[in-house]
Amino acid sequence: MSTSPLSADTRDDELVLPPEPERPDCCNGGCAICVLDGWYEEMDAWRQECRAIKAAHAARQSAKSDASPKLAD
Repeated sequence: MSTSPLSADTRDDELVLPPEPERPDCCNGGCAICVLDGWYEEMDAWRQECRAIKAAHAARQSAKSDASPKLAD
């Protein structure tokens, strides 16, 4: 179930939220490796990618504003 948060069905700066496992997939038996553990890892990776995209977007916006000509008063 370990899919990259930046899969083929993303566009530019858009991320697809990892789908939450169906409840029958987790037996609530305290398994050493639970499907929810994998999902939590995917969600962490998704959040990191979101932060990276926001930072890159902010940097692009800053670069655009720095490159724009300044008008004299």
